[in-house]
Amino acid sequence: MTSDSQKSSKKPSEEALLKMLDVQWQDHFQTRSQTWKALEITAVLAVALVGLDWKLDKPIVTIVAASLLMLVAQFGIQITLRHRKVEETKFRVIASIEEQLGIADPDLELPKPISWWCIFLVWRSNTSLFILRMLFVIQLFSICYLVLRLCDLLSLLR
Repeated sequence: MTSDSQKSSKKPSEEALLKMLDVQWQDHFQTRSQTWKALEITAVLAVALVGLDWKLDKPIVTIVAASLLMLVAQFGIQITLRHRKVEETKFRVIASIEEQLGIADPDLELPKPISWWCIFLVWRSNTSLFILRMLFVIQLFSICYLVLRLCDLLSLLR
């Protein structure tokens, strides 16, 4: 009979490690796909905002739509930041598994954390930051549109 310390010191088989590696990569791809989807939906809604404004020409409708777009962009930013944390964890696990398999790339740099403020660090560049920057631009666009239509509404009320 084996003791608990002997069981815990037993290394996983190469097959098990390869399966774990595959699962980690699939999780990473799924997370990245969701992050891109958040940007895609937000961009489509930004285009819809402009179309809605041109078609209806009703400031109150545009104000509501721009407010919703601003919120959707904020949710996209939060999703992107959260997914970056997931990515950091996944890549630490992937690097560990690759090391155990003897296939690790010694020159590979693990993803660095990002924050909301990183969008202004133009010398930094990665996919998550690109998505974050695009969501920020869309959010800024929605705020400008909101202010513009609020001014229009106020001028109609005078």
